[in-house]
Amino acid sequence: MFSQCRGNPTGPARHIGRAFLIASTALLLAKAAQPQAASETAQASYTIGSKQFADHKFAEAKESFQRAIQIDPMFADGYRGIGLTDLELHDYEGAYHAWVKAVELNPQDQKSKYCLGRLFYDADMPNESAAWLRQALELNPADYQAMTYLGLCAEALNFSDTAVQLYRKAILESDAQHKPYSWAYLSLANFLKKQGKPAEAIPVLEQGIEKCPEAHELATLGELLAAQGQIDKAEILLRRAIALDPALSQPHYRLALILKSSGRSEEAQQEMLRFREAKSREDMAPKVIAIRKSLTSQ
Repeated sequence: MFSQCRGNPTGPARHIGRAFLIASTALLLAKAAQPQAASETAQASYTIGSKQFADHKFAEAKESFQRAIQIDPMFADGYRGIGLTDLELHDYEGAYHAWVKAVELNPQDQKSKYCLGRLFYDADMPNESAAWLRQALELNPADYQAMTYLGLCAEALNFSDTAVQLYRKAILESDAQHKPYSWAYLSLANFLKKQGKPAEAIPVLEQGIEKCPEAHELATLGELLAAQGQIDKAEILLRRAIALDPALSQPHYRLALILKSSGRSEEAQQEMLRFREAKSREDMAPKVIAIRKSLTSQ
């Protein structure tokens, strides 16, 4: 399902990005349980939609999933697929209704419950998010992604000890599954950073980068090392972050500061321009938080 996310968990993932979604969601769709009551034609439409989703043809995928539920209105997997395509098409309210319907038809649909938890978290509604994430974890206690986001909810609600326990458990669980989860490492490191414990945050990030390098991790570690005067290492990390995700604004800004402080004014100005362009795109991106009123009224 959702595997990685863009956005910085200092107020983590206030919008749902694309990088964390496509590959793992396509795998989820392909491996969805065969609906016992659905006709072969409904399943065929669902399979076509799964392939279209994997190819980033989201509008076409949605049409295929809609055909599946038209053939069999009890086909829960079809509603989950619609929710995922609506998410990619920035129809967050549509995604919400589709996932709620999927759960109504199949209360054991752990992934739709996780999706609802993520949607509410990104809408800045941690209480509602936590309720769905707890249900997801009841169905799959080994879901390290749900653990991580439940930890983020706990942190937002000022349950700091619970948050740290969940982050550490998510790290251990993802490592045990041989799928180290960068967002768990990053979330723990950001928490320690906010607690004024950079010496503890740095090794967490270093471990995460060694196992699952990701742009946010690299940028955050670069920022911490720069603050400790390790400028050369910081610059290398920030350039690696930019190479992984040029659209992320944070490393451009931090690199521009390093360049300016080291007398490379022209390069610093260019990097600051890239930061402003990236930040502008981030600010203009559709925000899940825009549907808070609608979700609250449900």
